[in-house]
Amino acid sequence: MHSAMIKFWAKTLSNGSPGITVRDHCLNVGCVAEALMARSGKTLLDLIPQGSSTLAALHDIGKISTGFQSKCPVWLEQTGLSEVALRERWLEHSESDHAKVSQYFLERALKPFGTQLWAVAAGVHHGRIFGRRIAEPEYARIAEREAWEKEEREKLLAELIYLLGPLPAQPPQEAGLWFVAGLISVADWIGSNEDFFPVDRGLTLEQSREAAEKALDQIHWLGGAVSPRAFGELFDGYAPMPLQKALHEHCQQPGLFIVEGPMGCGKTEAALWAAHRLMESEANEGLYFALPTQVTSNRIHQRVRPFLQVALADASTFRLAHGASWLENDQTLVLQPSAIGDASASDHVREGRSWFASSKHAMLARFGVGTVDQALQGVVAVKHFFVRRFGLAGKVVILDEVHSYDVYTGTLITQLIKELLALRCSVIILSATLTKARRQELIAAAGGQAETAASLSYPLVTVAREGEPVVEVPVESPASRQLKLKTTALTEDKILMECIDRAESGQHVLYLRNTVAEAQETCRKAKAGVRDSLVEVATLHSRFPFFRRQELENVWLERLGKGRSDEGKGSLLIATQVVEQSVDIDLDFIVSDLAPTDMLLQRMGRLWRHERKSRKASEPEFWINAPAVNAEAGAKELARAFGKSGYVYAPYVLLRTAEVFAQRETISLPDQIREVLEATYAERPEGEEPEAWTDLKAEVDAEREKLAQEAESATRVLGRQSVDDKREYLTRRAGAPTKDVVLVRSCEMITRDQWHLTMLDGESLTVSAFEWSMTAARAVHRNLVRTPLYQVPPQDMPPWLKLHTHGLTSWAIANHDGSLDFPDSQGPSALAYDAALGLHIRKDQPQPRYTEDDDEFDY
Repeated sequence: MHSAMIKFWAKTLSNGSPGITVRDHCLNVGCVAEALMARSGKTLLDLIPQGSSTLAALHDIGKISTGFQSKCPVWLEQTGLSEVALRERWLEHSESDHAKVSQYFLERALKPFGTQLWAVAAGVHHGRIFGRRIAEPEYARIAEREAWEKEEREKLLAELIYLLGPLPAQPPQEAGLWFVAGLISVADWIGSNEDFFPVDRGLTLEQSREAAEKALDQIHWLGGAVSPRAFGELFDGYAPMPLQKALHEHCQQPGLFIVEGPMGCGKTEAALWAAHRLMESEANEGLYFALPTQVTSNRIHQRVRPFLQVALADASTFRLAHGASWLENDQTLVLQPSAIGDASASDHVREGRSWFASSKHAMLARFGVGTVDQALQGVVAVKHFFVRRFGLAGKVVILDEVHSYDVYTGTLITQLIKELLALRCSVIILSATLTKARRQELIAAAGGQAETAASLSYPLVTVAREGEPVVEVPVESPASRQLKLKTTALTEDKILMECIDRAESGQHVLYLRNTVAEAQETCRKAKAGVRDSLVEVATLHSRFPFFRRQELENVWLERLGKGRSDEGKGSLLIATQVVEQSVDIDLDFIVSDLAPTDMLLQRMGRLWRHERKSRKASEPEFWINAPAVNAEAGAKELARAFGKSGYVYAPYVLLRTAEVFAQRETISLPDQIREVLEATYAERPEGEEPEAWTDLKAEVDAEREKLAQEAESATRVLGRQSVDDKREYLTRRAGAPTKDVVLVRSCEMITRDQWHLTMLDGESLTVSAFEWSMTAARAVHRNLVRTPLYQVPPQDMPPWLKLHTHGLTSWAIANHDGSLDFPDSQGPSALAYDAALGLHIRKDQPQPRYTEDDDEFDY
């Protein structure tokens, strides 16, 4: 074979013949990496070594191999290699994973210079980690079977170095390694976009660079300088409050900033003002606002949006990405597998699309809002975790409501802070209910001298930087307000009677349940017992498809918001944890299931939140439904007393919480926040508690230790197999397994490869088994809902669904009576859909359990 006369294909055309060459595709990706680097600010310069664009270009050099080239039968025929490939059994005995071959080749090329770890950054571009180096037993399969493999790779290496510059000369630090790995993956996805880089031919170096700039402009990559603005300009003419001033005065340079203050004291504006200062001084570039739930992230973008529109020097550069923004915007992405029928290539394309057609999009935008899970997946071993690190690098990252996470997620938050600071980020943590012990853990994560942090003042701003004494700034407390408490065992009927009576008198009432199933059942009863002419009743939780959840949020968060009317009908909203924090709603009366103290304090923050000229309630009352417990009961009986809440929260913590609040008829906020928190979580001397309590505490301690170990294990990214990148996977404690279900009204086959769908929201469209469409992807995701796995019968995914979703997804036809049919399923389902209740279980149907399950924390 005369290799000089042969062109090695990188992607095939739709008819299966060879398309763009390896050399030309590598050049395109290298040029995109160049353009991405040029748009990175000075904050990130020390993370981007000279030669990163060349390394990016070399990501696909492993495609020059017998294992990869033999995937195209037409190429084998054209080159006269069909007989050789068959005789030598290339497909069986050669490595088909070109990313692994790329890493192997680059390891060998870089080893003489001591920089071989950079090969990992190129080798992981499909999201799979092969370790710090390719294991010895694999060398035989990867090693060159034909002389031309090594010869042609070395020729391409030399050419790309000549065109783009030398490879990195120094070994990488971990932060830089994964930053460059993310750069390479993003450059590969953009450099494979057929709207900008044709698949049938190559471009000259100049044309490729022009195409790269055009591509970044069209997808709105970065851009948007921040101008000097006063607080009043940014926030509707208001003057800054003491907490906001304190943070602003102490954020001259990047670091960890912990802001502790009561609910509704302006922590969000404090964080945004500080972010503005850090971005204006170019200490940081960009913003990611991470919140605990989908509801809160959907709502906070409405507060961040006007801030950015004023803050930006040029309003035309404004673009704020949030978890659902990809469902509305008009960007396109044209990616196709490198070879027809190549499962690995199809997976890679699916991954690439997911970063521009899912909630992950907010991670790559310069200004983004999303859930904390998206950020946390940057520190655990999910596929393309390093793309998240790349997307967050150099930004101001705001983590809201940090107190609300369990030990597992809390351990990950601690690790996330370490990684973000190494990536030149500033991290602003907002909390209303942070214990002193947890604050010291966060300070230690930043490398601050935690032993110097001793203040119990509240509110408080804490600043921590590597190796520096901690700065603590006590802040003047806002005016205190007193809430009336009632903590006792109540029947649901008694609670509903009280809620309905108050709502019918014109009050706005919230009943907080700890599980979705309980919220749905309570809503059913409330609707049956209320006079429709006097009260609006609804439930809000996560088990609605996206379009419906968005409708309900818009209606109810407006109805109960700061500008609500105090005239007209009363309201009764039955909700889960989705409204307990970071949501600006104002209620006249609240009843809550028993929950840990920090969650109850958050729920109290929704009561009489704003000053009003008149209310239909005479005083702010907060009822806690705390089940009666037998003081002589054993541990198991105590746990059972809490019902489903005992599966959501640790029974020992519920016992301690009930004990704290049973002794109180009132609470003064914010004055007593620290007091009740420390009373709940303070360690007690041995023998001070009943034996059953001690047993339950031992269970909590054992679970905490186990969860902390699991969280630490999940962050060992080089020593752990990457798992699928799926929403909250690995970022929250393993609870009830869930599954996504797409709801449609009808599905009709047009041809073998096309179907006509009418979605639950009424949209009609045609979907294909092979041609991915942004329109179809949006329609599918707008009608998608998450539900417990045990409620969903096993079902094969049709091709159109596989193409337009990420991970295992079911689908069902929603009949007009509410029942659901799961086509081609392996069993019945008692699931039904109601626009008012969401996805629920029909009581009149058999309820098969396909797996064991407990209800879960709702977010």
